[in-house]
Amino acid sequence: MRLPFDPPIRLLIHYQTLYPETSPHWLIAPPGREMWAAAKPAPADHFCVYDVESESQATFSRQSAKSKRTILNRPLPRWARYVAGVILLMDDAPGVEAVICGDEPLGVRYEHSLGVVFAALMYDMQGIDYDERALVDFTERVRREYVDKT
Repeated sequence: MRLPFDPPIRLLIHYQTLYPETSPHWLIAPPGREMWAAAKPAPADHFCVYDVESESQATFSRQSAKSKRTILNRPLPRWARYVAGVILLMDDAPGVEAVICGDEPLGVRYEHSLGVVFAALMYDMQGIDYDERALVDFTERVRREYVDKT
């Protein structure tokens, strides 16, 4: 686990509220962003992400993410599109339940930064080394190949 920072209290409070029986297995703060994630493993093909800033949650599988839908067949929230794109474009992305928060400006930059922090989380979970450039490049690929596609 990488812990080069003091996790924001709001991240830990929301994580503990959603998952009171467990501590986070991963705490991530990617380089170059004011974003954080706390996460625990989940069954394969189960991705549940809570965004502290919008106070909303999205749960999806690979199959539902392909059609930009949640597992309840609702449209993915705008903020969750980068997260779903990371899952689809990353080989062998493990199932995860995560809480994400950030101090980035809301809007397009915030949504892009959600992709960056989620890519960092996936890399960390798989033991893959990364740096800021690798995360941004991968997130840009997500934008081109998933987010911007209709």
